[in-house]
Amino acid sequence: MTANHSADPSAATAKLRHVEIGCRNLARSQEFYAGLLGFTETAAESGVCWLDAGPARIKLVEVGEGDLGGWTSDDLQCGMRHFGMKVGDVDAQAARLGDAGVAFTQQPKDAHGNVRITFFTDPDGTLLEFVEGAVRHDETYSPEIAAEDLAAHQLRARDAAPVFDHIAVTVPDLQEALDFYVRTLGAQVIGKLIRSDDPRGFVITNLRLGDVVLELFSFRRETSPSPWSAGQSRHGLRAIGLGVAEAPGAVGAMTAAGAGAVLRPGPEPLLIDPHGVPLTITTR
Repeated sequence: MTANHSADPSAATAKLRHVEIGCRNLARSQEFYAGLLGFTETAAESGVCWLDAGPARIKLVEVGEGDLGGWTSDDLQCGMRHFGMKVGDVDAQAARLGDAGVAFTQQPKDAHGNVRITFFTDPDGTLLEFVEGAVRHDETYSPEIAAEDLAAHQLRARDAAPVFDHIAVTVPDLQEALDFYVRTLGAQVIGKLIRSDDPRGFVITNLRLGDVVLELFSFRRETSPSPWSAGQSRHGLRAIGLGVAEAPGAVGAMTAAGAGAVLRPGPEPLLIDPHGVPLTITTR
């Protein structure tokens, strides 16, 4: 690290509480996430369904006709990239989903960091990942959290169903992202995966934000801006939900640290981080 990445004493400690996913048809997405992936519905209201995904939740929002809002599969595009889940057996889970007709963008494979992974999409094109194993970082900054991940992997049954693990985002400036999420929001740096074989200079920096992980993708190669904008009928990854003790103070700290202006005021304000990632602030 090139700077002190411990939290500022005045940090607005935040926890990653949920991921918001837009869909064309709520019933179809409920069948996918609850019926196929096995998450439990905890609440429903007009056009919205909440699912318990273990350490965090999924918020499904019906938006009707729409698209992915300019999102592409190129990880050089800044913003939200994918939603990742831990499973006991990637190959078995992939086979089960394949039998159900799910489309895969990456068949199961061993990946850098001593894990096995696969990528697939939900009915509206949201990119999802299954991960098996405990990440072995090239550079470890929190041995305690890494040890917790290893212990959880060792206790996870081979037939364990998916649970919320991480959200991946691409950032144009890793230092700025660390200043925002670590110094301002109190995230903990777990470690780095350095892809020395990738000509783009790809580095994954994993942060613990509450009980789940925020993966920061950074590159030596130039990135493209996040396509997110307010008011779109956007399918796919729409926002990250951050839980805080007190919303006005947290919003003030975030805007002072470079976040954009509040786009949706109220009890659960919406704003974007310094690099275009939408954040919903909640006290739930």
